[in-house]
Amino acid sequence: MAPDEPSIRILQCFCQSLRVPFWHDRGMDEFDEDLIRALQLDGRAQFSALAAELGVHRTLVAQRVRELLDSGEIRIHAAVHPSAVGLPIQANLQLRISGPTSPVFERLSTFTNVVFLSEISGQNQAVVEVWAADREDVARSVRAIQAIEGVEEMQFSLYDRVLRRLRLGEDPELTDLVFDDFDIALIAELQLDGRLTFGELARRTGCSASACRARVMRLLGSGVMRIGAVRSRRSTTSSVLSGVGVVLHADPEQAAAAEEVLLGIPTIEFAARTLGRYGLIATIAARSLADYTDIVRRIRSHPGVYRVETWVHAFVWLERYEWSLDRLARSRTV
Repeated sequence: MAPDEPSIRILQCFCQSLRVPFWHDRGMDEFDEDLIRALQLDGRAQFSALAAELGVHRTLVAQRVRELLDSGEIRIHAAVHPSAVGLPIQANLQLRISGPTSPVFERLSTFTNVVFLSEISGQNQAVVEVWAADREDVARSVRAIQAIEGVEEMQFSLYDRVLRRLRLGEDPELTDLVFDDFDIALIAELQLDGRLTFGELARRTGCSASACRARVMRLLGSGVMRIGAVRSRRSTTSSVLSGVGVVLHADPEQAAAAEEVLLGIPTIEFAARTLGRYGLIATIAARSLADYTDIVRRIRSHPGVYRVETWVHAFVWLERYEWSLDRLARSRTV
């Protein structure tokens, strides 16, 4: 949702009086992409820090963040790493669907262990990411998805190692971590609103603000929890969310070099080594169609890459990282 014209004029005059850049001068799409990217990395970042990073006034950042939240373009929530809640197995499924697609997507949306669901372009019509407790859990999900009327074929890839996950960061060290009731209460609140103040968390949990701050910082520092923006990806935008499946050459040195090139692309939101059809799967959030084309060309041209298959996420039906309090409570001791 864009600001209305009177608001734009008022903010522009305000910026001119302070002699600071105005986001409308640099382009709305560009400003929003930079702001959302910063919030994806740190959903609790202070407006002053975001303003300094983006080179604009704090007031502009505060207003635009409120507008993005109010419009539903972004949500800011705590995400808990799947391994921390007993879901260490993750798989990527691509489905070929015959007939109407909406009933299939509506059915898939009811699966509790589906965390990402997207309607895509190309020979396949859906990308589904499943998190599971073990391989048998994955097998049950796969059989249930295959049984949905309209699902004709399935392409399966198991994540061997996640190399980058924008919403969840690096894989945490989980050996000594224990969740207690206080952790669970804080995570549950932050899954509803990741920007709750420590004072508000104190009011909701019945603990002091300093205790809430210390425990939240512990959870963030451990890598078990991360707070960031999730985009609705349903509004009209110039950005292009796409996926790539990379088949690598057998030479391990060339394959490793290709992986480094992939991770060197700043707009790669997700990348994983996989077992299945591809050696690597990645998600690219390109600024434009031209940017997307340039990135794919760069990947294809690497000598370690044998073949690249691409798809565009035309409509993201589901992207969730929130888990119920019961799920967290069952996973206190990791």
